[in-house]
Amino acid sequence: MIRRTSVLSPTLPAATWLIRPAVSFVTLCLVTTGCTQPKAAQPPEKARPPVHEEGEVRIQDASRQFIEVEEVSAAKSDSTVGAPARVDFRDGAVSQVGAPLEGRVVTVHVLVGQRVSAGDPLVTMDCPDAATMRAAAAVAQASLREARIELERQRRMQQEGVGIERDVVATETKVSAAEAELSRVEAGALSIGKGTAAAVVVRAPISGIVIGRKASAGMAVQRGGDPLVEIGDASALWIVADVFERDLSHVHPGAKSRMKFPSVDRQMEGRVTSVGTMVASGLRTAPVFITIDTRGASLRPGMYGRVEIDAADAGLTLPVSAVLIKDGKEPVVYVQKDPLTFVLRRVVVARPVEGRVQIVSGLSTGEKVVVRGALLLDGSSDQLS
Repeated sequence: MIRRTSVLSPTLPAATWLIRPAVSFVTLCLVTTGCTQPKAAQPPEKARPPVHEEGEVRIQDASRQFIEVEEVSAAKSDSTVGAPARVDFRDGAVSQVGAPLEGRVVTVHVLVGQRVSAGDPLVTMDCPDAATMRAAAAVAQASLREARIELERQRRMQQEGVGIERDVVATETKVSAAEAELSRVEAGALSIGKGTAAAVVVRAPISGIVIGRKASAGMAVQRGGDPLVEIGDASALWIVADVFERDLSHVHPGAKSRMKFPSVDRQMEGRVTSVGTMVASGLRTAPVFITIDTRGASLRPGMYGRVEIDAADAGLTLPVSAVLIKDGKEPVVYVQKDPLTFVLRRVVVARPVEGRVQIVSGLSTGEKVVVRGALLLDGSSDQLS
């Protein structure tokens, strides 16, 4: 016989087993609901104060009327650079004529200021070495003639069947050696020019004006010594302007220039050819070379006058009143950030010209800069002078 066992606890009524799952479900729901309840409202964060840039200045609206700004823009410069100037020969337009050999001056044929043409005699000298060189050239010519005659005889004998090839080759070698020796001595004789015995005539290599003469009759001279005569080409002149170091940045090759000389009744025009790289230690100037058209102009080397050179494009410029000097040495400006806020900006400037200053670096085109009232923003700075 099979006994059946109840699944209900003998000590708990059936209703208890029915209630227990319900309680667990309610507890789970309460726990879950508690986890998902919204947090209590947090107090709002305090507003952070605005962050100001270094050197930023904010003014009251009532002070805005005392501030004037200007937009930075590139502009052409109509200013000029003035400098004293002189007329001088161009590079390569002066020839210094020296003695070709050691000797003694016999005659001087020119005077300072005299016009000469290429090939004109300047100085006649007596040079013992010249006689030796000319004699050597004559001997070399004679040796060459003799060698050529012998070569012709050997070739003729070979054709007749009485000569041999070895003699012909030896004679050809002698002819080549004689030709080389003649070329050597003629090259030396060419430097002393045509003449007889020891007489050497020094001639002008170019046409021009005698601007210097150190030669005098009876003077002993040496090869490679001081020049005897200096000749300058009067048609190859230019203007040399001594521009101060502070103005060199405004002068560039190709710039137009105007020159005025007391002895010339008209103003002359030219262009800058080049700017010297060396600054004289005394006056702190550098040479600026200007090419002009000298046709019809009575210019002479050594004349002094004055030149006006058009300055280069100024690029970014501002009125001088816009630039302040911070701590006695650092140029600064105030750039507008908004209608009432301005920010200090360090800049690099060039030398002021006619009330405006070129901004080398530190600003860009389109930025607005305070040009009036900058000292109201920074009373500790000084105005650019």
